[in-house]
Amino acid sequence: MIYMHKRLSLLAFGLSFFMPFSSISAQNKTQKVGDFIESKSYNEDNRGAQRSMNYFPEGNGWACVNGNNRFTRALYGGYTDFRIETSDRPVFAAYKKKDYRNVSFRVTINNVTLALDSTSYCKALYVPGTRSYVVGDKSWGNTLLYIDALAFADSEGAVWRVSLKDDKNKKVKADIVCRTSDIANPKLRRNGDMGADPYGVFEASDRNVNFLRGSVKSGSTIYFVIENQQMRVASAAEGKALYAKAEKYRRSIAERISFSTPDPYINNLGGAISIAADGDWDGDTWLHGCVGWRSQLAGWRAGYAADPLGWDDRAKNHFKAYSESQLTNVPAIYSHPSQDSAKNLCRAVEKWGTPMYSNGYICRYPHKADKMNHYDMNLNYIDALLWHFSWNADTAEMRSLWPTLARHLAWEKMNFDPDNDGLYDAYCCIWASDALYYNSGGVTHSSAYNYRANLLAARIAEILGCDAAPYKKEADKILNAMNSRLWLGEQGTWAEFQDFMGLKRKHTSPALWTVYTAIDCGAGSKEQFAKAADWVSRNIPHIKVEGANMPKGDWQTISTSNWLPYSWSINNVAPAEVMNMALAYFEAGKKREGFNLMKSNILDQMYLGGSPANFGQLSFYDAARGECYRDFGDVIGISSRVFVQGLFGIVPDALNGKCLIRPGFPDEWDKADFHAPYLDYSFRRTSKGDVYTFHPRFAQKLSIDMDINGKILSRVEQGDSIVFTVARENDSSAMVEYVAPVKKNLPELADIQPKGKLVELSMDKTFNANVSDIFKNEYLSPASPYTTLRIPKQGIGEWCHPELSADIDDSVFRSKISNGEFATGLGVAFRSPKQGHNIAYTSLWDNYPDSISINVRGKYSKAYLLLAGSTNHMQSRIANGVVVATYSDGTSQCLQLVNPDNWCPIEQDYFIDDKAFCAAGRPYRLHFGSGAVSRNLGDVLDIKGVYGREIPGGAAQILTLPLNPAKKLVNITLRTLSNDVVIGLMAVTFEK
Repeated sequence: MIYMHKRLSLLAFGLSFFMPFSSISAQNKTQKVGDFIESKSYNEDNRGAQRSMNYFPEGNGWACVNGNNRFTRALYGGYTDFRIETSDRPVFAAYKKKDYRNVSFRVTINNVTLALDSTSYCKALYVPGTRSYVVGDKSWGNTLLYIDALAFADSEGAVWRVSLKDDKNKKVKADIVCRTSDIANPKLRRNGDMGADPYGVFEASDRNVNFLRGSVKSGSTIYFVIENQQMRVASAAEGKALYAKAEKYRRSIAERISFSTPDPYINNLGGAISIAADGDWDGDTWLHGCVGWRSQLAGWRAGYAADPLGWDDRAKNHFKAYSESQLTNVPAIYSHPSQDSAKNLCRAVEKWGTPMYSNGYICRYPHKADKMNHYDMNLNYIDALLWHFSWNADTAEMRSLWPTLARHLAWEKMNFDPDNDGLYDAYCCIWASDALYYNSGGVTHSSAYNYRANLLAARIAEILGCDAAPYKKEADKILNAMNSRLWLGEQGTWAEFQDFMGLKRKHTSPALWTVYTAIDCGAGSKEQFAKAADWVSRNIPHIKVEGANMPKGDWQTISTSNWLPYSWSINNVAPAEVMNMALAYFEAGKKREGFNLMKSNILDQMYLGGSPANFGQLSFYDAARGECYRDFGDVIGISSRVFVQGLFGIVPDALNGKCLIRPGFPDEWDKADFHAPYLDYSFRRTSKGDVYTFHPRFAQKLSIDMDINGKILSRVEQGDSIVFTVARENDSSAMVEYVAPVKKNLPELADIQPKGKLVELSMDKTFNANVSDIFKNEYLSPASPYTTLRIPKQGIGEWCHPELSADIDDSVFRSKISNGEFATGLGVAFRSPKQGHNIAYTSLWDNYPDSISINVRGKYSKAYLLLAGSTNHMQSRIANGVVVATYSDGTSQCLQLVNPDNWCPIEQDYFIDDKAFCAAGRPYRLHFGSGAVSRNLGDVLDIKGVYGREIPGGAAQILTLPLNPAKKLVNITLRTLSNDVVIGLMAVTFEK
């Protein structure tokens, strides 16, 4: 007898306005993972390579000798997209969109002609904003050529200063030929960025070649200038003046913030972050990135850069520009939900007057309230704005932007907490949101942002004389809901989210963004923050940062999550995420963890990496793409906070008239100095104690509070200097270490070696589908009654890739069935039909029952299960379903199906590297396309790469359920527990 249990579905109302019911195949073109831009890697040759230090600290710069990296360090020219690409040798490219030039030099000295990128000796030095070279060759004797390159700040151009010196004071002449040409590959996908376009795109071509000749004698200088992509030799006077002007501007930027510490790997960071931030500024707003993502965005973390770097004027300009992009005359005339039928219902329809695109929404471009975006940029924009007010509580500016803040909070509430329970849905509101969807769930990171926003809005309202009570009430409500529903007390961290539908379960393996956002927003207690930081230390994958000639230390970077399978932005090694977690460590009082993680990232990117002083988007250790992009706005913005608010611990609270100083540098340091336009700060260890001296120049007078290892020392001084003498007190707490997961001896993954009699269960009356039906359905109900991000209606993909599908074809598998049996080659056969339905699918969607039960009679030692179904990264590290064997005495045995340990997606093979991607083991899988059975179909089918890992035709899996042979079995039940998945049982074979 068969029992199929059906739930009462939530009412799927309001969908007809947006949702035609045409078939998916007719409506949309099928996408596969290989179609995605972000699946492309140009770092395959570097995968697993042994690393060594490419650069070493020298003064305020990064030095290398005879380096090999080409076109990887950009010098930015003004606020346009013009830049000079420099290399470890003197070969260059001048970039202007759709107008690119390779620039190289050949020099003749002592009748020997050499290309300057092929001499026997070259020392290159990147001092933020300029690249300098000392070039020599054995054939030149004691003669050295000195080259300095600088981009102009006020026009699209650059200058090269070339001088000649001889150690023996000989009179030597160098004849120089400058060759310019088109670049080798002008079809750039990401503006020629490192790792995102093929290596070598900026190399010289034979197209549009020009030569320019000049000469220089020992002790003299020649200047080459490029303007409007045309090279010329400038007169000595003009060249000197152009160089001096460019250098003056460079120094004004590079020296606006500076560090002096015992650590040479830290001392050059002030200039590096300032120059990178200046390159990310377009004269009006902060950009998504300096090179590959040079576009305007209201949100993400670039907007954080202004205030820690002392650019109050730029901050004001940026926030005003995007406040003018907020909708103010577009009321919400349509009701929830407003899902886009053209995108398979996985995201909001882009239509003015829907809740998403109505008053309060901040549009795509500054000063223009007329362009939609598919992200919720509001949250990050507002968070950065509130940090700005924490640096400068300018009453006039706050009054001007108060309507922007108030409209935003109302818009967030209407869209993402429409049921008013205090927990907010997250609608692609952070950098890592590509592929994130919560289906109206209560989410930690978005709730934390809204908590801080309401809390600070209440304070601003008090200052402005507005009604603060509603904002304070909402902040309290959010915090209470986070503590009661999302905080996992025994685990010591927050849940990633709680489901809105289905069993309303909590997802207990949070990603980095969950922990660092809650800490950074102050959404909890100090005790909670410390516990959550420790949870990250123990549970998020750590990857050793290693290479030859590195400074001593246990350097490790981290993955953004421990979720599988891989999907873009979900489980990368992303430096912005790493640095945000480093800041959270500092904020949680874990300064050693914060410093180690910060410095590990610095070593990984800036010294071991291909670009000196790089603030790149992806790390070398990113399994999918490797080292990718340069000077990314997200990394620049959050790094500025890590250096200032984390390492030096300068945390202003201008809204309450104070500034907290919470030094985060190592206990081993005996001195440190910090300079910025708003503060000079020195630390000295003396026999009398640790002496901290501050000379504040904040926009408002702020009292200085010091936090030394959790102890608050307060003092308000009149005059220019504030001095604290603190008794020496080392941080004695032990660092929490990450222990990589080891393979578990899960009984369901044990080798299949049957010894007893085998009995095949007849399931013919249980089957309700063909296994190939799984992605041919439309999964429409239950559906959230609110606008949200959800899995596309075909049951696979996510909001960035709404047309994703997979072709599940079991025809070869069926062809290998003989006499109603499929022989696995493992000593176990499964009963399965050649034709007709061959699987009993279950799901929390209404398409299938949520469970199926099959009556059984007998005593058995094991049940071998053939299962197939779907799962995805949003259902990782949680039981997607459960198989229950019930005995006649009412007891039972359960087998939880957990992604990734023993539950696999039907369409793909997990990528496992035991670094960022770990699983307890691998079940046997049966390939529908060939009949092959293996624990590693990736090897059998020669599946390459990290992203997608498509199994042609799909695959089932075989698990073992140990049973009690002394008890009489009554039934076997399969139940789906997770939303968004389908789990099916194809066959059961018992062993006596």
